Amino acid sequence: MTAGLASHIVEIVRSRGFLTISIAVVSVGLALAVLTTDAPAASSIRPAPGTPDPKLMVLTSSDLGGAKVTKQGYYKDADFPSLISYSREFEDGTSGSTALPYVGSEAEVGTSALTTTRFVSTLRRFLGTKKGRALLTKSFDQELGAFASNVQVGRPRNLGIGAGSFDLLITMRLLGLRIEAHFAAFSVERVLGGLITVGEPGRRVPLSVMRRLAKIMAARMTVQLAPTNSALPTISGTPVVGQTLTATAGTWSGSPASFAYQWQRCDTAGANCASIAGAVSQSYMVVDPDIGSTLRVSVVAQNAAGSATAVSAATSVVPAVGAPSNTSLPTISGTAQIGQTLTAGTGIWAGSPTSFGFQWQRCNASGTSCADIRGAISGTYVLAAADTGATIRVVVTATNSLGAGSAESAPTPVVT
Repeated sequence: MTAGLASHIVEIVRSRGFLTISIAVVSVGLALAVLTTDAPAASSIRPAPGTPDPKLMVLTSSDLGGAKVTKQGYYKDADFPSLISYSREFEDGTSGSTALPYVGSEAEVGTSALTTTRFVSTLRRFLGTKKGRALLTKSFDQELGAFASNVQVGRPRNLGIGAGSFDLLITMRLLGLRIEAHFAAFSVERVLGGLITVGEPGRRVPLSVMRRLAKIMAARMTVQLAPTNSALPTISGTPVVGQTLTATAGTWSGSPASFAYQWQRCDTAGANCASIAGAVSQSYMVVDPDIGSTLRVSVVAQNAAGSATAVSAATSVVPAVGAPSNTSLPTISGTAQIGQTLTAGTGIWAGSPTSFGFQWQRCNASGTSCADIRGAISGTYVLAAADTGATIRVVVTATNSLGAGSAESAPTPVVT
């Protein structure tokens, strides 16, 4: 694209008994308006390393029903502050049921999203003025001379592809035939997109066609601007219950602004993975339900244009850890008074216990020299007269298929 106004010289050529249209581009040099760019192919121009390639963002022949490509190439735009630009022109294309003798598509990677948005907005404001439309009309009259009449330039209409995007309808009579052309400009983050279509003589080119083609380009722009992973996320740490694993985000292009993590539990082959509820931080502590599974982490990289996901390799299988082991001691609730009921809390255990056993003990006033209380083997204990002046504690035994482990609570205050 260029900030100098350009117009089309439309030539009617008889071919096989019907009219076709070919397009030549002539710059008229008016400031702050665009139709298309005279962008000859320049094989020496390529995107800078690490820069999104605009060649991948413009329309292709298949987008237009197999239209013939007549011109394409990289170029530098002196008027729009782009890093690199690409244009591709077609003839004899279609979009849905609409025949398009000419289509031009251009993508320009600008220096910033702000620059691109301002350019589109300024362009739309200019073309929305009487002066802007009058200058554009005059350029067609001057370039087409006696071939064209009744040139009319409509007001910019909303295209719906990003802030400030618009479509401009231009109609004229060329050798007595009504011709309808459209110019559209839009942006996706820092990329400026442009579309030009010319319809068959006497036929309309609906705004929906312009939106459809612009959406195709915008989707490609988003993909090219979104983060791209070049080295997968990794996991450090030992996949054993109670150990903490830590993820790295991997390597990305596209300058991600943030990363989101989701840990997943997989089968022994590292497949059939499911997200672990709440496991969304960069680190993850291996827990009992992970036993017999592998683990992996999914990383979503986000920037202003979009997001992309990459997944780490799976860990080795989390092994069984043997008999239960206590990680937080049993507790006792209740009042240490004769006739009151004490209740045991099992504490927290690794090793997936399948059952718990209890043994209440009577200790001296300092909480030592403890002995089992005969028959006191349930989760609760009613304090008796024999407990006066003593302290009470509970021993909890956790059991699984691989064995058992025990842990004692802290003693109660002295029983009164």
